[in-house]
Amino acid sequence: MGGVMGLSGFDVYRLRELYHPEPARIALARQRQVAIWRGNKPDAWPAMISGALTAEQEVIPESNFKEAFENADRMLCSQVRAAIAALNAGSDAVPSIRVNFGAGVCLACLGLEQEVFEDKMPWLKRHLTGDEIARLTPDDIQIRGSFSRGLEYMRRFKEIMGDRLAIYCMDTQGPFDLAHLLYGDDLFYAVHDDPPFVHHLMTLSLELGLRTHRWMKEVIGEPVHSLHHSNWLYAENMGIRICEDTTSIVGPAVIDEFAMPYTRRLAQAFGGAWLHYCGRNDHLTDSLCAIPEVRGINFGHVPGREHDHRFEEDMRRCLSSRKVYCGAWPRLPGETGKLYLDRLHPWAKQGVLFPSIDQALSPPEGFNAPQDALAYWYGLS
Repeated sequence: MGGVMGLSGFDVYRLRELYHPEPARIALARQRQVAIWRGNKPDAWPAMISGALTAEQEVIPESNFKEAFENADRMLCSQVRAAIAALNAGSDAVPSIRVNFGAGVCLACLGLEQEVFEDKMPWLKRHLTGDEIARLTPDDIQIRGSFSRGLEYMRRFKEIMGDRLAIYCMDTQGPFDLAHLLYGDDLFYAVHDDPPFVHHLMTLSLELGLRTHRWMKEVIGEPVHSLHHSNWLYAENMGIRICEDTTSIVGPAVIDEFAMPYTRRLAQAFGGAWLHYCGRNDHLTDSLCAIPEVRGINFGHVPGREHDHRFEEDMRRCLSSRKVYCGAWPRLPGETGKLYLDRLHPWAKQGVLFPSIDQALSPPEGFNAPQDALAYWYGLS
């Protein structure tokens, strides 16, 4: 993959000069994050916020999802644009990039491939039958297809950026999410009709998560028990992010028998994990908080239902279980940027909230610039 790959005259090696971090600021952000994930007190309670690109940086090409999927250098440009935006704000985010191949990329190791679109993320349309799954063993999990291609993209990223910018793992899901991707909606019947089959499927999904993460970490040179993630997160006492989106739509009995035991085993294998799911499922949240190896949680706030989660209630959950909530939290109707930060900060200083504070910006009655919001946040300490 040497040379410049279809970027209409843009030299991809220019990304090295356009992405220019301040080593001392990145080191400080890492120190603060390491402290909160370990339950220690940092010199200031960290927060993250996005910035903007300079005119010089705006020359980096943008691509749609399909163009980026098919071209490593286009993918890299898109990722570096986002990393620069995080960098330019000067917050406690630790910028990082990934090969953005969609939630189903790991299934390529079992022969399933996603459809690729210009205007949305790749998605898996085909699933395996019960008979096909019953015949599978962990030995059938092989580096192949788009997963193999993703590893090559990672190597290309390292070739271009060197050690300037961390690479994190491709999009991965928790064992129950992987089981759903493998078997489709028939999973929701099987948990009642054929529990032994589902445990076979879950064991296979767990092994898929274990192997793919190890393969990716080997390529990027990341220790098993640490991670960069999501263009902001850094930790040294956990090595994996786990998604539980499918788990969020099933009931307590299914969560307890088929999801959490496998989630915990995956987290244990990497020295800890942080967990994400979209929507609200209090039993799932309580179950995740009860797992010692879970360091933090993150909710995807569903558009139109942003306030389904109750902030104070969820922060009390985090406090009682000593978990860190990491990520965005919706601003209340009529809440100013200052009042928003005033509401978040008391929980941050108890070590259970590492927030994205983009919502503190305008409109209306918000801060005019990321630096203004950060200055106010740090002043609250």
